[in-house]
Amino acid sequence: MTAVVFLVTSAESLAVVGLIVPGAVVMVAAGALVALGAVGFWPTLFAAVGGAIVGDGISYWVGHHYRERLRSLWPFQRHPEWLSRGEKFFRSHGGKSVLFGRFVGPVRPIVPVVAGMLGMRPVVFYGVNVLSALAWAPAYLLPGMAFGASLALAGVVAARLAVLLVLLGTLTWFVLWFIHRLFRVLSPRTALWVQAVIAWGERHPRVNRIIGGLVDPSQPEPKALSVMGILLIGAVWLFFGVLEDVVTGDPLVRADQGVYQLLQGLRTPWGDRVMVFLTELGDGVVIALVDAAVLIRLLWRGNWRAAGYWAAAVGFGPIAATVIKWVLQRPRPLADLYDGLSTYAFPSGHATMSMVVYGFLAVLVARGFSVPRRWLVYAVAALLICAIALSLLYLGAHWLSDVIGGLSLGLAWVCVLAIAYYRHSPPTPLPRSLPAVALLALVLAGGWHVTSRYAMDLQRYARPLTVQHRDAASWWQEDWRRLPAYRQDLEGELEQPLDVQWSGTLASLRAQLRAQGWYEPVPLSATTALHWLLQAPKLAELPILPLVHDGRHESLLMIRSLIEGRAQEATSSDRRLVLRLWNTGIVLDPEGAPLWVGNVSLQEPVHILVLTLPVTVREYDLPLERLMQSLNSVEQRVARRPLGGAAGESRWSGSVLLLRND
Repeated sequence: MTAVVFLVTSAESLAVVGLIVPGAVVMVAAGALVALGAVGFWPTLFAAVGGAIVGDGISYWVGHHYRERLRSLWPFQRHPEWLSRGEKFFRSHGGKSVLFGRFVGPVRPIVPVVAGMLGMRPVVFYGVNVLSALAWAPAYLLPGMAFGASLALAGVVAARLAVLLVLLGTLTWFVLWFIHRLFRVLSPRTALWVQAVIAWGERHPRVNRIIGGLVDPSQPEPKALSVMGILLIGAVWLFFGVLEDVVTGDPLVRADQGVYQLLQGLRTPWGDRVMVFLTELGDGVVIALVDAAVLIRLLWRGNWRAAGYWAAAVGFGPIAATVIKWVLQRPRPLADLYDGLSTYAFPSGHATMSMVVYGFLAVLVARGFSVPRRWLVYAVAALLICAIALSLLYLGAHWLSDVIGGLSLGLAWVCVLAIAYYRHSPPTPLPRSLPAVALLALVLAGGWHVTSRYAMDLQRYARPLTVQHRDAASWWQEDWRRLPAYRQDLEGELEQPLDVQWSGTLASLRAQLRAQGWYEPVPLSATTALHWLLQAPKLAELPILPLVHDGRHESLLMIRSLIEGRAQEATSSDRRLVLRLWNTGIVLDPEGAPLWVGNVSLQEPVHILVLTLPVTVREYDLPLERLMQSLNSVEQRVARRPLGGAAGESRWSGSVLLLRND
């Protein structure tokens, strides 16, 4: 890996080659591998620094050797703007451009060439070159290490949580890349497209009046009109394509079930917390308050035309979505989430309104930014819209086709309004405070709504637990085998064995365990989590990370020191017993006792980067014996599973402890 880092960082700094080499991506990935313990920190850092110095040094030598002749060599002969951009940057910052340029993507591989071409002294260049490499390498490694550490921490809790983090990170990167790329591709070409459309309109007098009114260069924003026109065509085509699939049951609708099952398989309680927060930012209350704040600000400043467009934008979304829902009456994946017309799925009202409100707000705000920076406004809006859309899919509130239909419907309406808005400059410029007003409204409205609704929405969107009734005697004799043998995280992955089954209430079991020296661990919170950063923490002080089984955290979690009588004084070298139980949703008749399945295991402290975490030891028979001793007043039966070739059989004999009250 260190050789790859050296080669990539060298190539990224080479003249021209660095424009296409994804050095930053490789550096962030290398940092993640460092945090996960796959590669060493210092070798990776030295390889990155050395590669950056060598790459810049070669580029400087090329410029120093060829000087002005570079302008006549390929590819600078075909792209003279590359050198011109580098020269402008170098003349603006002087020798510091070698330092600054290392962090500016478009000029990074050009500045060293220009420095050599313009006669920068070698001793000065190499001094700044080394310093910039020493600053650049950690700047890209550390974010990757932070991400890798979060994956390691998430992986201890649940592999599906780590996968969700990767999915969110990938989505964020893709949205930013796509919006930036879209602007880079469309911006230099829209003027040519506008001229081509005007020329075509002149040859067709019947439509020339409409064409000229939309894309006439004398109007204020012909380029923006062209972009919005392209997006409008694409959005309308996409919406009607999805609508046809929904009506006829075509492949997209058949894919809905697969996407639904995939995301439900990634659900964890912590993931639910994040996604419920995101989906609440698209709730009608939050949308309405943001609408009102923006409208009041526009009216207060006398922006009547912009206020009219804004009112039209936010008024159309709910009406269009509601009418289509009423006509199609397509059921949601989980029918009992909402009442009334909201029980119908297509199109997603959340997705439609998020696109309309945050999308058209970006149209209004972006006009106050310089053209090169407008993509940032649209990128922020796109990130928020995509996050809300993903949360709807994750929580099972909508099918994939519902969300795509809602987004495309909203985008089409935003494009229509944007085209009409850009055709005529408003008589009064928009207030410069509009972005701040919208952001403040979103923060205040979202904060208030989340504070008041969060607990209820967590319960509403929680994965439903199917209740099953079984015979208690059959469970005790044979049916215990029907429960899963291993904790289920990602499908097909064998985690800790589920070697404990309890029939009865958790309160009764908890009381009996406390009488035998078991106790609840330090609760996990922002304050107690800081103990993970201590150099040599006591094991008893470390909060326990919850584990996920079938998408849920344990309902009971109790611990006991493996060394008798030292529960509170346990040192970091001690081990402790940990008992976890999950609700199976099974009720044993005729007593009506709930059935719980779980695991008793050993924990010891393990260092992950700068953290000291209590991690489960893959040794299961000894903890099971200790639990049996603690519950000698409870009716017990030790059953045994045939393990065959199952993973982990060398540390688990297959024993399962069945427990019930006498």
